[in-house]
Amino acid sequence: MAPSTLPASRRTFLALLGLAGPAWASSALAAQQVSVRSGSLGALTRTVTLNGVLDHPQGITASPDGATWFVTSVLREAKKGLLVAFRASDGAVIQRMEVQDGPRYHPGGLGRLGDALWLPVAEYRRSSTSVVQCRDARTLAERSRFPVADHIGAVAVTSGALIGCNWDARLFYEWTFDGTQSRVVEHDGSARYQDLHWTPEGLLAAGLIGDQGVVDLLEWPTLDLRERTVVGRTDRGVVLTAEGMAVAGQDLLLMPEDDPTRVFVHRWTGAPVPEPAPSRPNEPEKSLFRRPVP
Repeated sequence: MAPSTLPASRRTFLALLGLAGPAWASSALAAQQVSVRSGSLGALTRTVTLNGVLDHPQGITASPDGATWFVTSVLREAKKGLLVAFRASDGAVIQRMEVQDGPRYHPGGLGRLGDALWLPVAEYRRSSTSVVQCRDARTLAERSRFPVADHIGAVAVTSGALIGCNWDARLFYEWTFDGTQSRVVEHDGSARYQDLHWTPEGLLAAGLIGDQGVVDLLEWPTLDLRERTVVGRTDRGVVLTAEGMAVAGQDLLLMPEDDPTRVFVHRWTGAPVPEPAPSRPNEPEKSLFRRPVP
């Protein structure tokens, strides 16, 4: 299925703003801020160091009460992928599970719906293959999976669908929970998103434009930019949105660093993100959109 084609007028508009590709990444930030709502990063409330060896963390999400953080990570030398549950209060390890699948050992950004965790595990190269796994949040055991013929770097979960993006977020996908692909959307913006989170206002996406960190609020499925928050760096010089991001209640979680990994907990300044209600088991999964895929 071919990616959707953007109207010429929108492409021209995006090009003028520097959103049509990475070529103007650094110089385009000011122009982009003019065209969209400017967000602000909430105050840093605490910093938590995660215990144990993670090597290269990728994604983070939280339990409904925020007491547990679920983190994906890749052990590059061992070629293994990890899903680890941490106690949010002090970073202690609760549970740890390997998630690699043959040549696929690079887990990405993950999402949660109820007691189900959804995470991609890909080959460690672009334009490759992935499996999207559903795992039990209590035991971390695998419940189901489906294959994707691309490197999927992050997945967000709505009440009725999964949204994912590939390496550098050039393409976004939508699937039903049984793995049926219902939409592919081309992303021609400059940002290279590393993690995604679904909110009532739209799709929250965190990543990089050149060496600048951003948290963007996107319309779905147009991917139009509604709000941009520019972020800084840690005291180690790492961009705050280099890797994992999630909203947990009144907190915005940012997890940018390799070992020793720290989670920077900021006050969430956006609209409240309620716990979504999963679809009923006997209800067929539906696309978020009424129009069928072309």
